[in-house]
Amino acid sequence: MMEKTKDVTDIFANLDEKVDIIFRYNMLMNVYQSIPREYTPGFFMSEIEIHTLGFIQRCPGMTAKQICQLTFRTKGTVSSMLSKLEKDGFIEQKVNPENMREHNLYLTEKGEQTCRKHIAFDRRTTADYLMAASEYCTPEEINGYFKLTAFRTKYFEDVLQREKKRYAEIVKERKKESKK
Repeated sequence: MMEKTKDVTDIFANLDEKVDIIFRYNMLMNVYQSIPREYTPGFFMSEIEIHTLGFIQRCPGMTAKQICQLTFRTKGTVSSMLSKLEKDGFIEQKVNPENMREHNLYLTEKGEQTCRKHIAFDRRTTADYLMAASEYCTPEEINGYFKLTAFRTKYFEDVLQREKKRYAEIVKERKKESKK
């Protein structure tokens, strides 16, 4: 029995316009995420900081290395951020007694309260977005967006890993060549 081939012609229609839509969305989200918000009086946090607290809340005892993997940030960037969060009283680090080189991360009460406020903010913002989207899209289209976004995230996580590996190999090869 012959399998039907999907007709993807329509998907590729207006490809340049679709590329621009994705680019503008990504740029807009970068700006949106860079705006510090005051979840705790007197303390403004970036999206990366507040979501890091959320990761720690969902997985108490996680490590800085795990935060690096979740946020796609360098060890130095994450280390600086964690130091700031600890200094400001949102997290505490404890040495793992089974591996003295490993520090486990935990929220303080202040960190827990801040997370709760952020969860409420995210839920309210997302609900507002979904209500506005429902004026323009069907529920199936909205759910399709989330399905596609989940796929796109996984797809680009894989691309990122391949590109990082490829880049590291090129750098290594160039260093070998320059020593000749």
